[in-house]
Amino acid sequence: MKDDKDEHIDWNYSGKTNLLFGTGANASERMIVWASSFVVPLFFLYAYFFKELQLTPLQLVIGLFVAVDIGGGMVANSLNSCKRFYHSLNKSESKIERMYKNHFLFSCLHIHPIIIWLVFDPSNWENGLIWYGLFITAVLFVLKAPLYLKRPISMLMILLAIMINEYALYAIPGFEWLMPVLFIKIIYGHLVKEEPYRPIKG
Repeated sequence: MKDDKDEHIDWNYSGKTNLLFGTGANASERMIVWASSFVVPLFFLYAYFFKELQLTPLQLVIGLFVAVDIGGGMVANSLNSCKRFYHSLNKSESKIERMYKNHFLFSCLHIHPIIIWLVFDPSNWENGLIWYGLFITAVLFVLKAPLYLKRPISMLMILLAIMINEYALYAIPGFEWLMPVLFIKIIYGHLVKEEPYRPIKG
């Protein structure tokens, strides 16, 4: 086991912009994200083949795409390289790259619940809108909180999402994971600023 002395906090980075892993991600970080991107799709396919989910080919493709994006993105956003990239500014970055670092705008782009309910349960499409509204409300709570409270408040928002998902706004079969994982990905993973630990070598 490596000692903590083998790592240090480093907010500086350089190189080609990488919106997924964060600029400067090393091979280990990228490997973990690629591996994690298969987890949710595999369970989704299991549900499709063995739990008899009734999906059209288009629904299957959309479901798999969202599964890859949400599952892989949840782990990617927790990378130290990603934390460093999205919570600091680099003078060499373009306006578009800086736009992605607008945490509220970046969060608003995650319209996954609206898409999923429109495609998979259109008769209850309003549930997707309600979930999106709850999601954006949670985003605002975390963004408005002082730094020392962002992490516990993000955990409270995730806890509420899990409870609502279980007892109030029932999930679409096959997508029981959608909202809890989306909340973890953005509310904690993306919005909470944490020290970017980096290996001293590599």
